[in-house]
Parts: sequence; structure tokens; C-alpha cells
Amino acid sequence: MRRGLVLLVLLAAALALGQALPVRAWIRHLLEHAREAEAAGALILGGAFVPAALLLLPAAPLAVGAGWAFGALPGALLSAAGMAAGAAAAFEVGRRVGGDAARRALSRSRRLSRLAGVLEHAGFEVVFWLRLSPFVPFTLLNYAFGTTGMRAAAFAAATGLAVLPGCALWSTLGSALAAPDPWHAGSALRSWEGALAALSLTVAAAVAARVRLPLLLARRRPGSGADGRPGGGRPARPGAPR
Repeated sequence: MRRGLVLLVLLAAALALGQALPVRAWIRHLLEHAREAEAAGALILGGAFVPAALLLLPAAPLAVGAGWAFGALPGALLSAAGMAAGAAAAFEVGRRVGGDAARRALSRSRRLSRLAGVLEHAGFEVVFWLRLSPFVPFTLLNYAFGTTGMRAAAFAAATGLAVLPGCALWSTLGSALAAPDPWHAGSALRSWEGALAALSLTVAAAVAARVRLPLLLARRRPGSGADGRPGGGRPARPGAPR
């Protein structure tokens, strides 16, 4: 209970700090120097995704800035790697601070304990589909998944893969900007075709996640086999000893 309260206090403090700091000015300054520093700047910009994730800040401005600084494709790859690293850092904080308290709370609820078991057995796919949906809170889930029993490597890999389409979109917008101002990325959409493509991608990801997730949660039960039947093994042959 105490560790759960500590995690909640840390999240509130991170959110308040992220809102109080002059983040916009810092990002513009960072982007200008990262573009000039080239390879070293790419490492620094990629590392900036980690404190952004810990402070519950949106990663889209950094992804847009990566496109402005390094181009659409390099910016997308850099942003996806940075977001995966930031998510993994928040995941680890959630595990170390609130893991024990969360596991005790989950054990009291049959539905939540089942979800926790699914995350242990099929966590990669669950995280992947959740990350594709634009309607699921991104930054808070980094901490929340850390309190479950899923593997950190699977969480980071699923996050990096799932955010790649979104990072490509943001970085493409950033590559069209004339100045390092990620908050005006919408001005890079110079035609209805670009806006329609962005909207179509968002809707398609949301629909796919909405269809796939319930099926995944229904079929992957703790202790189930690959076919979803309890027991995990093949059905016994007629007449065979049980």
C-alpha cells in the first residue's frame, strides 16, 4: 500500500514538474544544437525522450523535431528508438516503486489478475495493439505496465515497433518545417490529401486495436495452450488413460 502511494506521489510530482518547466524553449534550443552536432546531436535528441517519458510529457514534439533536424526517415527511426527507451525507463520505475503493491491489488480481483496473467504470457502483442490505438494514454501506461509481471524487453520491443508508424508521420511533418517549432507542425499539411492520410492512419490503427485486443484477451488465458483451451496440452485420445 505504501509503495503504491509513493508511485502516485511520484507521478503527480512528475506531471507538475513537466508543466512548470519551460519545455518548449528547451526543445527548440535542443533541436538547433542537435542539427548542428549531427551524429552526437542524434544521440542527445534520442536521449531526450527518456526524461520526457518520466515527466509524462508528450513525445510528438520531439518526433516532429527529429524530422526537422535529421529528415523524415532518420527522424522516424530515432524517435521510435527514443520512445522505446523512455517507455522502458518509466516501466522500470513503475516496477521498482509500485510493483509489489500493484501485484497485491491485482490478486484481489479475478478480472485484473487474469489480465496480469495475459500480460505475462502474451505481453508483447497486448502492448503492440494498445500502442497502435491513439485513444489509449501512452505515458501513464509506461508506469502501469511496470507494475505487471511482463518482461521489460518485450515491453520495449513492442513499444518501439508500434510507435514507428506514428513517428514516421510526425517526422515527415517535421521535415517540412522551416524552423524548429514542433508545435506548428500542422502548418506542414499543405493539402487535404496529407490531412486525410493522417486521419486515415489514426482511424485504421484505432479500429484494428479495437477488434484485435478483445480477441487476444479472450484467447490468451493464463495456463492455456496455444489453442486457448485450459491445460495447454493436446486433447487426450479416446480411450487413453487420464
